[in-house]
Amino acid sequence: MEKTNIKTRTFFFICTFLGFLLIFLSRISVCSAAESDFYCLKSIKDSLQDPFNSLDSWDFSNANEGFICDFKGVNCWNSNENKVMDLRLSALGLIGEFPRGIRNCTSLTGLYLSGNNLYGTIPSDISVILKYVTILDLSYNMFSGYIPPDIANCQYLNVLKLDYNNLEGEIPRRIGYLPRLKMFTVANNYLTGPVPSFVSENITAESFANNELCGKPLKGCEDSWIWKHIDRDSFIKAFVIGWVLFFTLVLVLCLFQFPVKIILLNKWKLRSMKHINSGSEEELISQQKILKLEKFVTRMSLKELEIATSDFNDDYLVGIGMFGKVYKAILRNGWTLAIKKLNDWENLEEEFVSEITTLGGLRHRNLLPLIGFCVEREKKLLVYKYMRYGSLHEWLHSNKDKAKILDFRLRVKIALGIAKGVAWLHHGYKLHVTHGSISTRCILLDQNFEPKISNFWEAKIWSKNDAALSWSLFPVAEYSCLGSYKKDIYCFGVLLLELVTGKEPHELTSSRNLFDHSPCLLDADKDLLGKGINDLILEFLELACDCVKFLPNERPTMLEVYDKLKTISQGRNDD
Repeated sequence: MEKTNIKTRTFFFICTFLGFLLIFLSRISVCSAAESDFYCLKSIKDSLQDPFNSLDSWDFSNANEGFICDFKGVNCWNSNENKVMDLRLSALGLIGEFPRGIRNCTSLTGLYLSGNNLYGTIPSDISVILKYVTILDLSYNMFSGYIPPDIANCQYLNVLKLDYNNLEGEIPRRIGYLPRLKMFTVANNYLTGPVPSFVSENITAESFANNELCGKPLKGCEDSWIWKHIDRDSFIKAFVIGWVLFFTLVLVLCLFQFPVKIILLNKWKLRSMKHINSGSEEELISQQKILKLEKFVTRMSLKELEIATSDFNDDYLVGIGMFGKVYKAILRNGWTLAIKKLNDWENLEEEFVSEITTLGGLRHRNLLPLIGFCVEREKKLLVYKYMRYGSLHEWLHSNKDKAKILDFRLRVKIALGIAKGVAWLHHGYKLHVTHGSISTRCILLDQNFEPKISNFWEAKIWSKNDAALSWSLFPVAEYSCLGSYKKDIYCFGVLLLELVTGKEPHELTSSRNLFDHSPCLLDADKDLLGKGINDLILEFLELACDCVKFLPNERPTMLEVYDKLKTISQGRNDD
């Protein structure tokens, strides 16, 4: 009996010990996970600029269990433990590269970073950083480079959104094999090549709009059978072997004195005769100009553009500008475009060519992408990416309700984007560019209120020695390069005054002397005042007045303007 009691007590002791051990180990596990997620969020905050203080609630001085679950944009698996399930940080104005510290959020399944100013490349080891991610939204940022093939190793992905970035190259073919992928979009990038075959049938042409992609559900690729049956390496090998065989054949023909030269000469003569008979000398010159323009952007078919707008029906009309009408069009491949049809009764050839040779050769987040052009039957058309929110001028001056949506923070964001684009034109491009006519009418807004500079009719491209270039198409008037820079800055200053006062340019120039203007808050739009940011509004006014000074040499450079606007955008509301 006593032995039985001893065994019972021993068994009870062992069970109790094991129970405490399990509880201890589980505590260690939870603390470890909590500590990891704690450092995950801290590293994210440390690595990103937060100009609008959107992450102010991320206070890491608290040590309570589950305290990070109260942070803005953070959803936890359980409110009582620091274990992050989703990060929803969209449209917070965050600036920086992809925060690699996210890898410490080891239980993360959803990452929403859209609508920020994140740049650089998407990490090549993204599947290691986000092991269990099911939703990844990086849209409306400034990510560049290639889509990493490793993203196809994120096997749990249901949603992948990469639209509205600066991504280039091909879409990795293996992404199509992701078994759970239900939503995928890469619209409005600079991607090329064939579209992968997807397991899901829910992915439509709109997911690939405004790129240079082909294949189902878009138009078929030229020589698409190559991509279906052989991979890139095989294609390159076949290409090299083909050229070797070709040159071998030519060598054999030459050895046997085959009259190759005579055949080629006869072909050349026939082509020359066809050109002579096909039209006048003026037509040949025109064709040569068109060929040069095709080096900048794609030449598009008039018939295709007519179909997309029902023969330019007024139902598709979205705007009327100085040089023509603008129509919204959706092509058969799903692209949404804006087509500017130049006035037939005006000789706008110089403006037409200037727009193509300038804007067609530039790529920047804050420049309106020029997709193509069309010259047929004496019609001239320019084709752009469609900007849903129209012009900045319309938002400021069309009606008061629209203007009220543009609060001061949003106006600063728009001004900062424009300044960034102009500073890149003036200083960041290998050939310096001056716009010549910056105004709120030539600033278009996408659905994220990101500004796009358009209308490069008067633009000049300058070499490093400040000589104006004409691309050998039309003569360009020689004038001071410095003066043209300062003209851009003056125009930008007027635009800043429009933003902060809500007045039209003619009202600004007629009501007061801009050159001797001492800024005061009475000039500002009354809807912007009284919200604790009056000091920032005054700084904005002072910068605008510096830009419109009478003496060009007294005006700041565009880089200085951009730096000042960045400081204003990061200003705190301390009132």
